[in-house]
Amino acid sequence: MWQRLALGLLLLGACNPASSSKPSAPEESKVEPTHRVPQASATATAEVVAPALDTEARGRHFVELLSNERFAEAFAEFDEKMTAGLPQPQLEKVWRGLTSAAGAFVKIEQVKVVKVGAYETAIVGCVFGTTNLDAKVAFDAQGKVAGLFFSPGTQPYSDPAYVDRSRFDELEVTVGQGSEWELPAVLTLPKGKGPFRAVVLVHGSGPNDRDESVGANRPFKDLASGLASLGIAVLRYDKRTKVHGAKFAAMSDATIDGETIDDAVAAVELLRKDARIDAKHIVVVGHSLGGMLAPAIGLRSKELAGVASLAGSVRPMLDLMLEQVEKIAALDGHGSAEERAEIEKLRQKVEQVRAIQAGKPTASGDELVLGARPTYWKHLAAFDPLKTAAAYRKPMFFAQGERDYQVTKVDFDLWKRELGGRKDVRFKLYPKANHLFGEGEGPSGPEEYQRRSPVTPELIKDLADWLTKLP
Repeated sequence: MWQRLALGLLLLGACNPASSSKPSAPEESKVEPTHRVPQASATATAEVVAPALDTEARGRHFVELLSNERFAEAFAEFDEKMTAGLPQPQLEKVWRGLTSAAGAFVKIEQVKVVKVGAYETAIVGCVFGTTNLDAKVAFDAQGKVAGLFFSPGTQPYSDPAYVDRSRFDELEVTVGQGSEWELPAVLTLPKGKGPFRAVVLVHGSGPNDRDESVGANRPFKDLASGLASLGIAVLRYDKRTKVHGAKFAAMSDATIDGETIDDAVAAVELLRKDARIDAKHIVVVGHSLGGMLAPAIGLRSKELAGVASLAGSVRPMLDLMLEQVEKIAALDGHGSAEERAEIEKLRQKVEQVRAIQAGKPTASGDELVLGARPTYWKHLAAFDPLKTAAAYRKPMFFAQGERDYQVTKVDFDLWKRELGGRKDVRFKLYPKANHLFGEGEGPSGPEEYQRRSPVTPELIKDLADWLTKLP
């Protein structure tokens, strides 16, 4: 189904470089992505209550209607746009797709309400059989459902076996303190006498939190806790597009510098001023987009000891987006007509962005296309990852999961072809790892991220060994 296609892009973050973490006013009917796993029946466990006037009760009631498969009653709650955009059979299909992917509905855990413009949105935290999802139900002034979104909710987290919390503390700090882009952060600091060698973790694209949370996984939390258990300090922070999403999205001159590089440099400077940190042995470890930009961050932060790229892409982001959705659609051996239609819509948007990057006039003007404005896409097109990496003359470490369907071994081999002759550059391929460096078997797909799969201990060990041996 088409929701799988959207999830694949969401997980990479490639299609929303300037998106906000806040719910937007519903301008069209939309269902956030889900994913496909073996069929599970929807078991209704919530008792339907009479609708109340407040938004919290309305949101709870609407989800309870869905969970009890009372689709006609749920459909009757829609406003005109939702009625036209999401007919009752499609609403039923969406719900059954969710329960097929996430397991049977179990319960509503909590409800909170946010207001955006003229709309109030009930964020209904739902527990399903294998994962948690947030149902975001937007209501207009008349109490009608004007938007319906499903997104990954808060997932339970447990430390990997390689984490020893008795060996470190977690301290709340702020990246860019005093600037207009302040970011909440956490410093994972080993116990004992410093100064400690240190890592700054840099996210992929999209509005990532400090843990780079995806489904049931927290790869940055795994990395930070694992490395700190081995005596290495780690700084991780909530990304600008998460904390200041609406402000960043409104910028007409947004670039990858503002999205990623500027804040990474500020994070390095925060560590350099901390007496507990060995200022001569700080490295940046970037993932996905952060991995692609790691050498550029190295060029900006002159005092870094080196950079590491985890699943860093080389090829154009637009090419990767199309490649991903086509792979996802083919996971079950065939693509549905609905999937093909969604891929074609994405292809049209990609061509629109390519026209922008080529300097051709488009109907979009200065509007967002695939989550970003023309300035962002032009700046991204002008960035050459390989040339930038070649210009960075300090140690580098490139890691790649062989099962990664988002940034593949093709990109890893391009890094090797460009930099393989340098003695200060290390390459490591992890045969069982996916894009998040969790281990698994067989082809990787979006549904894999909904299962807890910690970052492979081999990567933790390799990063610690590389950093410890840096001159």
